[in-house]
Amino acid sequence: MGSGCFDMRSFAAFLLASSIAVASPALALGPVAFGPSLSATGWQDFTFRGRQPSQFSAVNTDTLRVTSDNSGSLIWRPLPADFANGNTAQWRWRVDEAVPPTDLSDRKADDRAIALYFLFADDDSAVGDPPKSLRSAMMSGRALVYVWGGNSAPGTVIRSPSMLGRGQLVVMQPADGPTGQWVSESVDLRADFRRAFGREPGPLMGIGVSADTDNTGTQGDARLADLVID
Repeated sequence: MGSGCFDMRSFAAFLLASSIAVASPALALGPVAFGPSLSATGWQDFTFRGRQPSQFSAVNTDTLRVTSDNSGSLIWRPLPADFANGNTAQWRWRVDEAVPPTDLSDRKADDRAIALYFLFADDDSAVGDPPKSLRSAMMSGRALVYVWGGNSAPGTVIRSPSMLGRGQLVVMQPADGPTGQWVSESVDLRADFRRAFGREPGPLMGIGVSADTDNTGTQGDARLADLVID
């Protein structure tokens, strides 16, 4: 067949490849940055009335430091629509100054050196319309929270005492876990959500990090690094 003739087989192959490309979501979503500064990478402070805020700072592009002194607050950021179908997450974290073991189900004792939040919308309407505040995100979604703290065994799921049924805690490392060394974590976000809430998760729309030491009146020092969502 000459070069100027129409090749039906090539055209069919092109259509098939195009349909696959359109139908298949991106698989590798990538890392979540903290630097050069938290504000430059979209992170926002969320504080509580009457409570001294904890301190968050970017050590470098991939690493966050969190310190607390009889304090409690969090930072959060909405995620681009590309992250809506995120399934898994990996990160490293370490605690250099630990918080005493407490009962995370008790609102007056739920201190933690560090916790990592994944915010899922209740339905698909959130895709392409990121939440403008953490309050609006929580009103239209649910938080799966991985915690380094408390007195429960790793893997324990605990209903958050302060999120009105819209937050579930998953203990990754108890408060008396290893200090002064990096620990790597890898989680199946959607399987953990189903286990925690008993329902399917909606789109992933945001993430957050918190530290809380005001109930025990203690100090905490922790780091989070190399956070990747796939």
